[in-house]
Amino acid sequence: MRRYKIGDSFMHLPLAEAQELLSTQTTEIEGEVSVLEEELETIREQIRGLKAHLYARFGKGINLEA
Repeated sequence: MRRYKIGDSFMHLPLAEAQELLSTQTTEIEGEVSVLEEELETIREQIRGLKAHLYARFGKGINLEA
């Protein structure tokens, strides 16, 4: 039996079941991370486009690098 944390509680589970839960949760988290990375890249593309538009309009008179 292995201790497995679910929320704020620990459950005693057989090793095979704990490994299966870990594998399932790892897959779910990796999926969530890849979705978030795609969203982040979309936002970065939008920022690049907005910066290009603002620099075209205001030239060197604006500093957008923070």
